[in-house]
Amino acid sequence: MKPIFLTITVLVGLICQAQPIPSKLFAWKDLVVQKDSSSYVMKIANGPTATLANLEMRVVELDPGKQPHPPLAHFDSEELIIVKEGNLKVITKGTATIIGPGGVALIMPGDEHTFESTSKVLTVYYSLRFKPTTSLNIERGKQAGGTFTGDWENWSVQQNEKGERREVFERFTAAFQKMELHVTTLNSGLLSHSPHKHPQEEIILVRKGTGIVLLGDATQPVNEGDLIFFASNSLHSLKNSGSEALEYFALQFQ
Repeated sequence: MKPIFLTITVLVGLICQAQPIPSKLFAWKDLVVQKDSSSYVMKIANGPTATLANLEMRVVELDPGKQPHPPLAHFDSEELIIVKEGNLKVITKGTATIIGPGGVALIMPGDEHTFESTSKVLTVYYSLRFKPTTSLNIERGKQAGGTFTGDWENWSVQQNEKGERREVFERFTAAFQKMELHVTTLNSGLLSHSPHKHPQEEIILVRKGTGIVLLGDATQPVNEGDLIFFASNSLHSLKNSGSEALEYFALQFQ
C-alpha cells in the first residue's frame, strides 16, 4: 500500500502545482517577511498563468549597502523591477544606474545584473519574473532596446478627464510581442474603466491612495502597496474610493 500512497501523493502535488494563478488581490498587509541570505523577501505568488509557463512575484527589502545576490543572469526569463521605497542601484553589464521610488528596470534574459540599496534606510522593490511558454526571442528584445532602466522623472505626464497618465514604455521584449507599462493617477470617486475583460493578463501595483477592485462578481478594498493580478479574460475594474488621488502602475503583456 505504501507505493500506491506515495504515487497518489506525488500526483496530487503535481496537479496542485499546475494550477494557474487566479485573478486575485494580494494585500500588502497580508504579505509575510522572510529572511533571505542578504535581504528580506515577501513572496506574493509563484506559478503558471494562462499565458505563461511561470510568473514569480515578490517584494524584496534591502538594508543600506546590501545586494540581494551576486551578479547573475536569468536565461529562461526576464525580470521587471519597480521601486516602492528608497534608492536602488541597478548594475547591468558593468553599468550602474540609480533609480528612486517609481523607478523601473527591465532586465533582458542573459544580461548579468544585480541590485544594491544606496539609501540610508530600507530600499523596497517589487520583482516580477516572466517565463514564457514559447522560446525567448533574444534578438527581438535587443532590437527593442534591450535591458532598460528609467526613473520617475523620466515618465511623460498627460492630463485627462480622470486625472493623469504617465507613459513608462510600450515595446517588444524577449518574452512578449507587447509589454506595456504606465502609471494612472485616478481622481477621487472615479472608475478607471467600466467592468471589462481582455485576453492580456494585467498586473496593478498601487503606489498611493485607496480604492475598490472588482474581481469577477466580488469587490475588495485596495490600499497602498497592494498588488492585483487580473487573469486572462477575467472581469475586472478599479475605482478610487478615497478622498485623495489613487495612483498605480498598470502592466499588460501578451
